[in-house]
Amino acid sequence: MEQQNYTDRDLILECRKGKSRFQEMLYRRFYAFAMSVCLRYAPNRDDALEILNDSFMKVFQNIMSYDLEKPFKSWFRKILVNTSLDKYKENKKYFIHVEFDVSELEIAHEPELEKRLNAEEILELLSGLPQIYRLVFNLYEIEGYSHDEIAGMLDIAPGTSRSQLSRAKLMLKKSWSEMKNKPYHEAI
Repeated sequence: MEQQNYTDRDLILECRKGKSRFQEMLYRRFYAFAMSVCLRYAPNRDDALEILNDSFMKVFQNIMSYDLEKPFKSWFRKILVNTSLDKYKENKKYFIHVEFDVSELEIAHEPELEKRLNAEEILELLSGLPQIYRLVFNLYEIEGYSHDEIAGMLDIAPGTSRSQLSRAKLMLKKSWSEMKNKPYHEAI
């Protein structure tokens, strides 16, 4: 039987039996989803792939604790995010912390986007953020965590989380403005 003929539940049940063929099928089925999450957190594609593979290892090691009554993607997303945070904490001593003067980042307010961004452009904008800003932005804006929760995850003050989110948004606006004003950038 081909991969399409198996439900997520079927694959998970077979993975629980330790069958590597089904682990590979689960990996292939959720690779694109997982990579899209990892790319938002990682500073580059290689690190994203490392986070993705570490996350799949955690899935296979903890597959018995997964509740089959709940959506697999939600459980897996949590593993991906936590693995990304673990990777950040492990490597944060190597990051250079840069403070920005908010006045340097201010740009004219645009009431509406002139076009819709595609996924590649969004990732490009996010990749331009310092690592801590990207983490806070993703955790708050995309994952929906509160500043208190983010502070606990990253071992920072809630106020620091708020200011980093604000700075991340200003940097994204500035980068967006620069991106759309490049002469070679075509509208979609």
